Amino acid sequence: MKYYPYLRGKQFELIALREMCSFMDNKDIISPIIEPVKKGNTTLTKTIDCLKEHGICFNLILNPQDGDHRRNDDAFDALVNFVLPAIGDYANYHPSFIIDESVNIDWIFNTIADRRLRSVTLVINQLPKDDAAIDRLLETGKISQLVLSQTDSSVRRLSRRFRLIGDIIMLEDKFNTKSKNADYANPDDEPFSEDHLFFVEEGYSGFSDYLTVGNVYNEGGFLPYAVAIHLTYFEGDNIRVHHFVSDSNDDNEDVPGKVAEALRKLIPFINAREIDTLGCNQFRHIQSTGAYPGLGSIKKLSILNHIELVYDYFTR
Repeated sequence: MKYYPYLRGKQFELIALREMCSFMDNKDIISPIIEPVKKGNTTLTKTIDCLKEHGICFNLILNPQDGDHRRNDDAFDALVNFVLPAIGDYANYHPSFIIDESVNIDWIFNTIADRRLRSVTLVINQLPKDDAAIDRLLETGKISQLVLSQTDSSVRRLSRRFRLIGDIIMLEDKFNTKSKNADYANPDDEPFSEDHLFFVEEGYSGFSDYLTVGNVYNEGGFLPYAVAIHLTYFEGDNIRVHHFVSDSNDDNEDVPGKVAEALRKLIPFINAREIDTLGCNQFRHIQSTGAYPGLGSIKKLSILNHIELVYDYFTR
């Protein structure tokens, strides 16, 4: 695999993965990392079913650090009991665990052993206080992939040490998160990523990012003063991101009107560049019908567009 998009298991992020299945003819390019954030999420099980049906490899985090399951071993156990039956005997997936300073390494050891997990992915955001615990996990022979956060220099230095055990994937947050949506208007266009160009040269087997969502997790649910649609696109071989921001941003009334304002900027942009992704075509449909699909659907299309752009790059 080359690209490992990192997604929290919120409803519209999971729906984006289901819609992704429609263009994933080549199964050797994209392997999403899913961090579930909701308890008893039937959207998650439906997404697992879709990924299985299309033979897509995925990574499912069993100790989420955000949302309903955050840092609670009992909640982790409940999640494992919920998702493993949905996965069943499907072999083309990686049970995955986040590693940072606070995780219960013993719980990870026990879960791998008790559930007879294989081909495990470790997402290493920080080194644990017991650094030797990583070596003990590797010595189990069950670890096949390491996703290394590029924000922690001590984690980055581990790439050579772990090179022989399996695939090493670089993870970096490429999205420049702002405190308010209106702030994305200046600048409204900026570089996004060159990782697709250099990950092999830098000694990695794949790369990962948080797409156009960013690593900052929030529950959402509030009405915004401004609507911002974040759209990645290629300029040459480089990926850039353009932010289409509404104009009437003095209050949080008429959100559908704000979406329409942003779309009036987005549609000429994608038409001029002849961007023909599934996400962009759905943006065109929304604008032509005047329908308001909800902010979750807008985020879904931004995610879907980014995944398809990267997929198309590697299938040229």
